[in-house]
Order: sequence, then structure tokens, then C-alpha cells
Amino acid sequence: METIINIDGVAYTFVTQDQVTTLKVLAETTESKDAKPKTVDLPLAWIITRKSGVPLFALKPGKDDSPFRIITAEKLYAEKGQWFEPLARYYRELIWINPETTQAGTESNTAYKHVTWQELIDFAIVDRFSFTFHSGMPGDWKFRAVGGAEFLMVFMEDKPYWTDGIGQVPFAVNTYRKYLRETKQVELAIKMAGETGVTWGDGKAYTGAERGPKDVYDNFIILRGILWAKENCKLVVKKDTVYDKGIPHTIELTDAPYVPVSNAKLINPISQGDMDQYGTWNK
Repeated sequence: METIINIDGVAYTFVTQDQVTTLKVLAETTESKDAKPKTVDLPLAWIITRKSGVPLFALKPGKDDSPFRIITAEKLYAEKGQWFEPLARYYRELIWINPETTQAGTESNTAYKHVTWQELIDFAIVDRFSFTFHSGMPGDWKFRAVGGAEFLMVFMEDKPYWTDGIGQVPFAVNTYRKYLRETKQVELAIKMAGETGVTWGDGKAYTGAERGPKDVYDNFIILRGILWAKENCKLVVKKDTVYDKGIPHTIELTDAPYVPVSNAKLINPISQGDMDQYGTWNK
């Protein structure tokens, strides 16, 4: 199987055979006395493939990276590479997506669980107890059939993501709404939800998050979810009267229902301004 990938205005042909993908280089006839080896122009790109070798997408390497690699998505995941949060650690620009990804049944299509942003939102706005977001529990979106379904990657309408990254959104939304109900203060709820996300965002019960850099994609996606909830979940405070032994008492009831406004904060990467203002890992 051949796949043509345009990189920096040049069309490169990649051949996939026996679960291995290689760059196709056309031979050039030279004089027999010509001992000087010919140079091969390699693309400035990392080609990310399935285990079967089928190219899925390509990334532009950083200035200190190897300029050309062909690696599996599993290896890139192990290296913590990501292409969807430019301000987060380990970012590399997405420069090509296999056009067959949107064609049902193709190998590049079946590499992902295909999910819409609205399907993610529908899952995220369901009220859940905090403990249900631990790994493998009902709130763990990446394991649910209506969510990531245990795929390594999800394709969110027009772009791939790591499933465990997008899986942070329901946790972030639920946590923000919880603190908004409790504090009735938007900015405080954002701060508390962000701190909770950094501490517990990896879903490991009792142990908390692993030690290491905090400016990683998980925390950026958590912040996406929180800022989306800020715009789309509004605080509602109502007073009600209850009776205790015939004596009336006024109580306050709070909620944070979903009131659709915009999905921009969810779909787009974290901006420099939002990171400076709300990035808990910067404090």
C-alpha cells in the first residue's frame, strides 16, 4: 500500500508492507565510476502510524528533535508527545492527517473511536459523585462505550486526540459545577477545580497524580473543560421553605445547570491569556 503525503510542498510516497512503513526513494542511474553517494532528501516530519504500519498523521519535529521518524502512535504516546495544546509540554505541530480517516471502514478510520463534541458534552453534564471518575468507574469516559471505548485515540470531528486527554473533560466539568454550587463564586470554583484536577486528574484513587511536570496536556484539557463549564453552566440560587415541627425555615438551594452558549473554550487550545490567568501549574 502506498500513501502520498505532502510536506512543505513536496509529495513523498510511503510504502506499507508487512506492518512496516518506509519512505519510497526512486533510484537514480549514474556512471559506474561515480563513487560519490547521492543525497536523499528526507521530509522534515514524524510520520505516526498504526501498529499495522498505516500512516495516520504527521507532526513537525521540534528544533532539537530527530528531523525524520516513522513511529507508531503507541510509541509517541509512551514519549508523551502531543499535537493539540501548543503551550503544553511535548507539543509538536500537526501537519497532515490521513484523508481516509473520515471514510468508514478504512484502516485509518478504525484506528480511532469517532466522537462528536456534543456527545462528549452530553456525557459531561450528567451529575456524578467525584469518586466515579476514578479509573474504570462509571464516570471514566475513556473506558465507556459512549466515550473512548478503550481506544488509544479519539477523532473529535476533524482532529485526533489521545483518549485519556479528552477523558479529562467530564471530570473537569463535574468538579467545576460542584465547587460552583458550594462556593457560589465563579473565580473561586475555577481555582479549586483546577487545583483538584492537577492533584487527582489522572484518576488514580487514593494515590493522587504522579510526580513530574504539571504543564502537560492533561492539565490543559482539564482547564478547557473548566472554562467551557464557566461559560455554559450557570449558577442558579433559589430559596425554599421547609418545616421543622411546624416551624418554617428558609433554605437556599443551588444548582449549575447546562445553559448552552459556546463550545469554543472546549474545542480550541488554551490561550496564553487563559494559561496566565488560570494555569494552576504556573502559580
